[in-house]
Amino acid sequence: MYYSLTILIFLILPLCSLGDLSHSYLNHQCKPRSYMKEFRCPQLNSDLLRIDVATFYHPIPSDCSSDCSSNPAYTKKVVYNRDWMILLDWSAAYRVTPLLYNPHCYPNGTFVIDGNVPVSLLRDRITFKSNYDYLIREGTPKISFLPFLGRDDDVFMTIQDSEFSMILTLFLMRNGTEYDDSTHRTSDEFYDIATESKLKIKDIDINKAQKILHNMYYEAMEMIMESTEVEWHRLCEVATYRKGQFYEEVMVAGV
Repeated sequence: MYYSLTILIFLILPLCSLGDLSHSYLNHQCKPRSYMKEFRCPQLNSDLLRIDVATFYHPIPSDCSSDCSSNPAYTKKVVYNRDWMILLDWSAAYRVTPLLYNPHCYPNGTFVIDGNVPVSLLRDRITFKSNYDYLIREGTPKISFLPFLGRDDDVFMTIQDSEFSMILTLFLMRNGTEYDDSTHRTSDEFYDIATESKLKIKDIDINKAQKILHNMYYEAMEMIMESTEVEWHRLCEVATYRKGQFYEEVMVAGV
């Protein structure tokens, strides 16, 4: 009796959950994998959230070819916390899984979402290898009507890796996906846009500039975390209401 009941449960459950991950086998070395768990809303670790730009590649080919076919399809802004990637238009959340199919064909750090879609993130592809001196105040004449008597020194804020990460966050919140690593990190205009030139106020010094930057960053991150948590709960409510039509790997709104 117990054996028959067990078989019956496993026959009925896939029909209720509608949870066959039809593409996941493409990333699992052509081995099929069914998803038959009851949907449970996952917890979101908001402490690790960051804003990023995701490059989506064309899906893993159905023939599981060994040829490298890592062709980018499009980019979108996302928030990411190592376990989940959420589109910044809040239309979907994807559980991140390791890339097993031809990982050498993609940038370091590339992972897979939705079973067969490789994704790489901007922050995983760039490294801040050298400092940049950002001009925050130009030197002025010591005596305004006697400029030949000399000028005060220019004031530069040295941008290191931690400052650059904060500034990139501010830039991505105010712009689309147009970050160009070859030009932006050595362009004062990039830092002006990211900080809205708030580091160039009158009588600025290095300590004031660092304090302003940190405050701007923490306010931005607080906004990201609050918005993400609200939208995450909304996605969970939709997925729960649909009673299993959504995989735990993918939560989609408005379907």
